[in-house]
Amino acid sequence: MMNPKLYVEAIAVPMLPRVHNPWAQTCPMEVGYTGAEDRKQRLVAHLDCPEPELILVGNAAGYQETRFTGIPFTSEKVILDGLVPRVTLPSGTTRLSKLHEPLHEQMAEIVWKALHEHGIAHKTVLCNAVPWHPEGEKGSKSNRSPSAREIQLGRIYLHSLLDMYPNVPIAAVGAVAQTSLSDLGAHFNILKDPSVFGYQAFNESIEQLLL
Repeated sequence: MMNPKLYVEAIAVPMLPRVHNPWAQTCPMEVGYTGAEDRKQRLVAHLDCPEPELILVGNAAGYQETRFTGIPFTSEKVILDGLVPRVTLPSGTTRLSKLHEPLHEQMAEIVWKALHEHGIAHKTVLCNAVPWHPEGEKGSKSNRSPSAREIQLGRIYLHSLLDMYPNVPIAAVGAVAQTSLSDLGAHFNILKDPSVFGYQAFNESIEQLLL
C-alpha cells in the first residue's frame, strides 16, 4: 500500500526534458548540496498528516515554491516563517536559496494565510497534478504550462496520492488540476485561483467549502 515515503520516492524517479525534479535534483540557486534529500524529508513530513480534512490540488510545481521547498503552494518565506505544520529545518539552517531575499510567492502566502485563518492548516494535504517543475523560457527562474505528456504522467502519481487519503474532500485550484481530477473520476470542489482572484475570493471559496 502506498504511504508518504513511498510516494515521495516514486515522484523522485521521473526525469523529463525541460522539467526539474525537486526531489532528485539540486539547483544552482539553493544553499548546500542536500536540497533534494531535504525536500524529500519535508514532503514526507507534510504528507504524514493524521486525519486530514482537505486535499488541495494545484496545477504544477513552481520555481518560487515547490522547487525549493518540496511542498506545493509553499514558498521559502512561508517555510522560514514557520507556517507549515510538521515541517522543521535542520539546526542552523536560515535560508533555502542564495538570493538576497527569501523567495516568496503570492499564491503560497495567500493559501497558507487562508488555511490558518480557517484553522485547517494542520489538516490539509497539498499536492500538484504535475508534481515536478516545468521550466519556462528562462529555465530555472521561470514556469510554463505543463505539456500533455507531463500531465498524463503526473496523473498516475496524483491517483496514488489520492488513494492514501480515501474519503477526504478534494479541492482543485487551476485548470490542469481540474482536468486531471476529472480524468481520474474524482469528486472535487473548485476553489478560486488566488493568483488570479486574490486573497478575498480564495478565502471565501474555502469558507464555502467548509460550510
